[in-house]
Amino acid sequence: ADHKQSKMNDDSLQSVAAKSIIVAAALLIIWMGKRCAFHSRSTDLIASSSKSESESAPRTNATATEAPFDNLADVYDSSFCHTKVGRLLRHQTWKDLDEAFATSKFKSKPAAPILEIGCGTGDDALHLASQHVYVLATDYSKGMIRKARKKCSSNTTVPRGCQPTFKKLDLRDSHYDVSLEPIHKFAGAYCNFGGLNNLSPEDIGHLANELSELIYPGGKVVLVVMGRFCLFETLYYLWKCNFKRAFRRLKRSQNAGTAARVAPNTKKQTVYFYSPGFMEKTFTDTSQFRLMRKRAIGLTLPPSLWSRSSSKKMHPSLLSFLSWVDSMLSGYWPFFYFGDHFLIEFKRL
Repeated sequence: ADHKQSKMNDDSLQSVAAKSIIVAAALLIIWMGKRCAFHSRSTDLIASSSKSESESAPRTNATATEAPFDNLADVYDSSFCHTKVGRLLRHQTWKDLDEAFATSKFKSKPAAPILEIGCGTGDDALHLASQHVYVLATDYSKGMIRKARKKCSSNTTVPRGCQPTFKKLDLRDSHYDVSLEPIHKFAGAYCNFGGLNNLSPEDIGHLANELSELIYPGGKVVLVVMGRFCLFETLYYLWKCNFKRAFRRLKRSQNAGTAARVAPNTKKQTVYFYSPGFMEKTFTDTSQFRLMRKRAIGLTLPPSLWSRSSSKKMHPSLLSFLSWVDSMLSGYWPFFYFGDHFLIEFKRL
């Protein structure tokens, strides 16, 4: 009887310890959110860089044909890419891109280029180029393409013959040609940090079918997509009693996007939040892709929306520790559902 009672006490202690760890983790995330989140009602995809930068930038009226990210191109690096949080998040994805595409150990480039969708200011393309991988980088924003070309021209670390090529491509146009003459086949493709969240579910399905024709067998497709649930974001806004913001990603179905303004002085555009299950089904339904892996990006690190403010207010050692926690947990169920983004990788059959 004493042995049975002792075992029950041990089980009770383990249960209490587990619950305490969960509560402590939740409180830590709420505290970090309080420290680093922007206290504004903006639903911008990325915060503007600073008051002085926004005041000095010329005000322009968005037109029907203007890409919203054109207005953001000049401050995108300072608002996200070059922040401490932005670099840590991007380095998380570079590990997967290197594993999928990099051939630096062979000092040779693939027989066919890699296609990048939504290249932004070109950081990912330049990173792969430094690994002897040739990238055809595309974006629908002329401003981002201009910034990427300028960054590439001033980069002296890219090996000769591996400089990326940047071209404009809008996947929302039903008449787009992703093959981009004269290149018709690719060794792989990737899209980093929400470049597909501007596409409707029908557009995602069309892209999956296009890539099944454009990727050589054995090639990889790596996608980093904003998910339908971000634990950090949800806990923070619940603590602030802002239930609308806490569940903004879940309040609509995946077929109905959410209106968001991605840059100052631009019209709102529709943003879609997708689940890993949706992306898996869409690509595997083509019968040409097999799921390889999926994991969270930004599980305990602050969301990309808060990268600038959190980088200023959180100690670099704490951010590095959180990035390490991400690397330990992000690939396991259910954690790959809880990140700001999720990474999902397919192999062309």
